[in-house]
Amino acid sequence: MFSKMIPDSSGRSVHVTGRGVSRRSFLAAGLAMPLIIPRHVLGGAGHQTPSDTLRIAAVGVGGMGQAYLHGCRNEQIVALCDLDHNRSAKVFRNYPKATRYHDFRKMFDKEAKNFDALIIGTPDHTHAILLMTAVKLGKHIYCAKPITHSIGEARKIRAALGKAKDLVTKSSVQSSGTDHSRNTTELLKSGVLGGVRELHIWCDHPAYPCSLVRPTDKQTPPSGMDWDMWIGPAPYRPYHSAYHPANWRPWWDFGTGTVGDMACHTMHVYFKELQLGAPKLVYGYGSTRHKGFFQIVSTPECQSHTNIVTWEFPSRGELPPLTVHWYDGGMKPHRPIELHHNLRLPSSGLLFVGEKGKLLTGFGGGNPFGRRSLGLVGGLLLPEEKFRDFEQPAKTMRRCDSHYIEWTQACKTGGRTVCPVEFGCEMTEMALLGTLALRTRRPLEWNAKKMRITNDEKANDLVDPPYRSGWSL
Repeated sequence: MFSKMIPDSSGRSVHVTGRGVSRRSFLAAGLAMPLIIPRHVLGGAGHQTPSDTLRIAAVGVGGMGQAYLHGCRNEQIVALCDLDHNRSAKVFRNYPKATRYHDFRKMFDKEAKNFDALIIGTPDHTHAILLMTAVKLGKHIYCAKPITHSIGEARKIRAALGKAKDLVTKSSVQSSGTDHSRNTTELLKSGVLGGVRELHIWCDHPAYPCSLVRPTDKQTPPSGMDWDMWIGPAPYRPYHSAYHPANWRPWWDFGTGTVGDMACHTMHVYFKELQLGAPKLVYGYGSTRHKGFFQIVSTPECQSHTNIVTWEFPSRGELPPLTVHWYDGGMKPHRPIELHHNLRLPSSGLLFVGEKGKLLTGFGGGNPFGRRSLGLVGGLLLPEEKFRDFEQPAKTMRRCDSHYIEWTQACKTGGRTVCPVEFGCEMTEMALLGTLALRTRRPLEWNAKKMRITNDEKANDLVDPPYRSGWSL
């Protein structure tokens, strides 16, 4: 836990700890503006004093976790945990002073007093266990998305974070708060489209094998790996390379498919503005796998190669009914008839269909149309002739120029990130409804308040499934 006395503009001292500015000291000093720390206090240009350095532990560092660590490399990495030390060896070498662990429970027992913040980069099915432990220990959190593996877990994590007021959290949605994404949101908020009645989202993933059948041959886990621990709260499956390393995402036992993995990378752009979160109906379909002529291979335990999901929302206040469509595996919506024939749909993108016009933009808020977008940096408005004189709205929303630094700085100052885990839970819940639709392959009527599917009792078993014996949240 770092601790420091920092002078404010009047010369009075404010106490800063590992969880940010002490609330009592902050109010006593009468500060009414954001804390500005003088450069000389931080140890000079380009340097951080030890007392201004966040102490970080991480679990799951062999995959995306290593990218999260690299983004926080200027902080003090004190402990690293991964079940596959062979795959994580190169990461361990990058942080030679960090203590290494196989079992996150042992890491928490021995290191709880030695770190301020936790990075979670494990597969989806273990996020909630780690999140809840971090909340109980009072640690700041950076978590891979989707935040949880089930809707029930997402609700429990949101409730726990609601009681932990001093924790700083962030979801791994790297495009959240970027200039491109904010420009798109500001276009949406301007009202130029009128009421949005359709939203089409397409993604060129999955980037891994799909439509797989459960393997039956026996394999041996990597040397020194505790496979039972990797399985964690999920149903036990014997080790197979079809799951690890890196192939777990399409398996419903461990991952949430492409819609669970990638939808949050777009939802932050429009989720609150379109008042999403409680669809009345969701349904989805996956491609069919054949083995020879007319021989269908059933793959109910694994995501299909190509998937389509639809969420139907009723009117919400002044907003009209909305239908949201998801496409992956190379599928895209029908090309807007207003789009010039020389322009292609981006490989991954968004199409908002409003009562007054359409907005076409890149996945996560990027603009793939360059000069063709009539000076707009949030996307391409259609039809072009109608919006030729429309000007990009003013930048009214806070930008996030450095995804990882925003989190580490917020941990030190008590600030709020642009995409906290609580918001990540809300987006995850909508994405996971898409996962349930793909798993059940039938329309599901959703009662968000009661957290129940009202037309398929068996499907409710997937909303908040029980953990394997020996595990609890």
